[in-house]
Amino acid sequence: MLLCFVWTRWSYKQDSFRAQMNSIWKTTKNFDIQVAGKNLFLIAFNDDNDLELIMDGRPWLFCKQIIIFVLLTAPIERSQIWLVTSPVWLKIGSCPPDCDKKDLLYAFGMTFGGVIRFEFKGDFCRLRVQIDV
Repeated sequence: MLLCFVWTRWSYKQDSFRAQMNSIWKTTKNFDIQVAGKNLFLIAFNDDNDLELIMDGRPWLFCKQIIIFVLLTAPIERSQIWLVTSPVWLKIGSCPPDCDKKDLLYAFGMTFGGVIRFEFKGDFCRLRVQIDV
């Protein structure tokens, strides 16, 4: 189950959020959305693979606003939930051939709050980092 928050001061309704997510998420099975507060939605997936697909595809946007997700695996107090970070991909241009790319990417990613993953594609690199929105 996911708890998600649309990061904006504007208020959105469950029906418009559901319609948008249905159109962009290509899930194999249905999912249920319940309102948990202003722009705060609880999403229950009928397939664990769909849940993984959604989490791996982050960041997601709704009406050009980032959606912040927290995976709920057990009951938790609302005061213990922090909806303030999201993973993003950064594309980094070519590095000098004599530098250690892994160390450089790790150092660069730590300035953003932590490295999740990195990939090399020829001379270019992609870095997935967790940012504080």
